[in-house]
Amino acid sequence: MNMTRILRHILLTAILPAITLASCREEGFDGEVDMTCTDIVTFAGNIDGRATFTFNKVDDTPEITLTAQGALDTEKIDEGSRVLISYIPENNKAYTSGDIFLRGGKPITFSDIRMAWSSDFDRWNEDKVYLYSVWRSGKYINIHVRLTYSTEPRIFCLAVDPETIDSEYPDVYLVHVIAKDIDYHDRAYYASFDISQLWTRSGIKGIRLHVANSNLDKQIFTFPKTI
Repeated sequence: MNMTRILRHILLTAILPAITLASCREEGFDGEVDMTCTDIVTFAGNIDGRATFTFNKVDDTPEITLTAQGALDTEKIDEGSRVLISYIPENNKAYTSGDIFLRGGKPITFSDIRMAWSSDFDRWNEDKVYLYSVWRSGKYINIHVRLTYSTEPRIFCLAVDPETIDSEYPDVYLVHVIAKDIDYHDRAYYASFDISQLWTRSGIKGIRLHVANSNLDKQIFTFPKTI
């Protein structure tokens, strides 16, 4: 599979609309049916010559390890990258560790949570996002959004409010700031943010995520610790 080099977090990577997220479906009309799944995973590297991926289905469910039929080119994708993959479990059982047939995939926008607030983040809610879904997968917050397309760099990150960093539920903001006015079409994007620097702090019971959401009247999403 030819996988492109992952972009910096300020440049968004569009995902082809034919790929759907976090789902498994059966294909075929007659005879044996293959279970095709699509998930955001972490590329753990080529182990014994085979690409290996890890992920939690949601929240703190047990970690799943998937092993592909061959290796990936590590000059084009780094270990630790977050990737959206489409695959068929060899045992035809969804969300169980084991061998897979890797059908395709693409690196997605990925960065660590910002633990220090920048003045640039004060405009976090000026450029709204059309939020399809947001969920926690282990130490990651995954986001599926629709944004105005542009090849210009922008700010797109998660940042914690430093005044709440020591509270039981720190306030975290999805910051989206476009560098200049643009009038282009929209595209769907997936992004994944590593929140472990905040999540593992003593006394943290969860996070409260604020999103300038133009889709439906829901702006705050609470993610409690489950273990």
